[in-house]
Amino acid sequence: MFLKRSLEERVEKAKRNQEELNKLIEAYKPFIASILHKKTGKFLEYGYDDELTIGMMAFKEAIEAYDKSRGKFLTFAKHVIILRNIDHYRKNEKLKDKICLQEISTGEDDRESNAMMSKAMKEYEYEKENELRKLEILEYKKELKKWGIEFSELVQVSPKQENLKKLYKDVAQLIITEPEMLNRLTSVRRLPIKEIQRNMLVHRKKLERGRIYIIALVIVLIGDYEVIKEYIN
Repeated sequence: MFLKRSLEERVEKAKRNQEELNKLIEAYKPFIASILHKKTGKFLEYGYDDELTIGMMAFKEAIEAYDKSRGKFLTFAKHVIILRNIDHYRKNEKLKDKICLQEISTGEDDRESNAMMSKAMKEYEYEKENELRKLEILEYKKELKKWGIEFSELVQVSPKQENLKKLYKDVAQLIITEPEMLNRLTSVRRLPIKEIQRNMLVHRKKLERGRIYIIALVIVLIGDYEVIKEYIN
């Protein structure tokens, strides 16, 4: 039954059960060794190399601090393992010859430990945000193609001047707040230039030059693109 549960479920159970905790650490010793091998370039051996002992300590710490609502456990654990070993190298002369797994919660300054975990959480959140940004851009590219717009084309026509960017953003905001305008745009896939000019003093040629950019903004504003919206704002 232990192996059939998802990793995140096993982590939650390991928080409450010492036997499950030991099993989980033992099962992921190869994972810990792989991370540290890639970072140090050395082939490490359990029982001889401090890096692996500290890696197991960090893995246990990650289990205790993990919140399953944050996503994948292994991504978070990886950050904690790396950060703990960086700290180990910085304070090498202060370490004892051997560090037992059972001693993870003793002899460490709580503020330093909290700072390390805070840094790991920030890096984890940053990585999650990057993943979300990549997914949003992929979906955005697909949506643009439905409108006959290539992402590379959008990059080329994006205005360099801030005042022009603001103008086009105001036009896009106008369109999404006027149901008739928005309906016309989405139904015929054309910019409602005459309707825009009735509401804003802007030259027709300027609107025509900014057609692709304005439509692209509207797609973002009416779609589920939270990260891209934040970037635009």
